[in-house]
Amino acid sequence: AERCTYGERILGSSSEYVQSNITRYFSDPRYYFQVNDQYVRNKLKVVMFPFLHRRHWTRISEPVGGRLSYKPPIYDINAPDLYIPFMAFGTYVVLAGLSLGLNGK
Repeated sequence: AERCTYGERILGSSSEYVQSNITRYFSDPRYYFQVNDQYVRNKLKVVMFPFLHRRHWTRISEPVGGRLSYKPPIYDINAPDLYIPFMAFGTYVVLAGLSLGLNGK
């Protein structure tokens, strides 16, 4: 019985930790999709040729409502975004489907 309560405490605390971090990082998913064409071009350059990135690797922060907040990807090349990974996955699915279709599978 003691092992069961210990496991429940560990599982409960870890799930609370994960839940709090998920809500903290993904409370506003629109933040991760605020991109434009220029951002995508520059981000792809940074990903493919990181040695050419001469600027700082830190993110740009700004005080908002008494706490520190980071600028969205459209204004900061070092900000995380989800647009490029989603488009890469979509492109992979389309090309894989095309390839399998042409091979008759």
